[in-house]
Amino acid sequence: MELTHKALLAALTDISGIGDARAYELYNHFNDPRDLLSAPASLTGKYHYVDETTLTEIQSLDDEVEGYLNRFDTYESNGIRIIGIKEDRYPEAVRAGQAPVLLYAKGNVGLLTGDAIGVSGSRETNEAGQQWIESLSAELAENGYTLVSGGARGADTAAHRGALDTDDSTIAVLGTGVNVAYPPENQTLFDQIIDTGGLLISMRQPDAEPARHAFLDRNELTAALSDGMIFVATDGNGGTMAQYEIALDQDRPIFVPASNLDIAPNDGLATIREADATKSIDTASDLLATLPTDHSEQKNLDEWT
Repeated sequence: MELTHKALLAALTDISGIGDARAYELYNHFNDPRDLLSAPASLTGKYHYVDETTLTEIQSLDDEVEGYLNRFDTYESNGIRIIGIKEDRYPEAVRAGQAPVLLYAKGNVGLLTGDAIGVSGSRETNEAGQQWIESLSAELAENGYTLVSGGARGADTAAHRGALDTDDSTIAVLGTGVNVAYPPENQTLFDQIIDTGGLLISMRQPDAEPARHAFLDRNELTAALSDGMIFVATDGNGGTMAQYEIALDQDRPIFVPASNLDIAPNDGLATIREADATKSIDTASDLLATLPTDHSEQKNLDEWT
C-alpha cells in the first residue's frame, strides 16, 4: 500500500464527520484513491455524509496529504511502521470489522498474525495476582504464545514482564502513540519489549498523548489480536470490565484465576465467572487444554464499534 494512500486516509479522517469507516469507503470509491482530490460534485449524492462543505474539504486535502507524507517519512526513518488496512501484514481479525484504517507499530510486526493470549486486569492488582499472571505469561510464552496487554500498571505490566523472558513474545497495545510512554514509569518496560523482539502498537499517531476514549478504544484491538482473554483482577468497574464485554462480543474464550488463589480485587471476577464462556484456571496447562486447536477460527472480529 503506497505511503501516499496512507497519507490520504489519515487526512480524510481529519475532516469533521469522517471517521475510519467512512474514510475507507471514500478511499475505495475510485480505482485510484488520489482521484478523491478532484472528486466530482456527484459524490454528494452518493454518500449522505458528504455535503458541499465536506466535498470542498476533500478537494482541498493536497497540502494536508503532503504534510502527512513528510511525517510518515520521519516516522518510518525512526523505526515506526504505518500499517494500512489493505496490507497483508494488517491483522485479518481487525480488518474483518469496521477497523482503523491505519495502525502504528514499533517493533516486530510479524507478531500480529501469530497465536496470542490477551491479558487484562486492574491497575490495583495485588502481589498475588501480579505474581500469578507473570508466571503464567512466562509459561504461555514458552509454549509459543504472544502475550497481548495494554502496558498499564498492575496486571498488564506483570504479564509483559513474564513474557519478556522469551523473545518475540509480547505486544503492548497502547492508548497513546507508540512514542509516548504511559504510564511514564513503564518507558523502560516498553524499551525492553522492543529489544526482545516484541511490539508496541497503537491506533493513534505516534506522538498522541493520553486520552480517556483512546484507552477504551484499544480494548477492541486487544481482543481482536487475541485467541483468548485472561482477566486477572477487577473490582467490577472500569476498563477491565469494559474489556470483558468486548471479549464476549468477539466470542473469545475467557479465563479467570481460580478463586482459591487470593487474587484481588476480585468483586468483578465473580460476575465474569458466571458467564458460560468463562473457565477458571490455575496453570497455563489448564488454559492450553481449553483453547481450540485451530486458533485462526477465533480471530474473527464481527463488529468494530
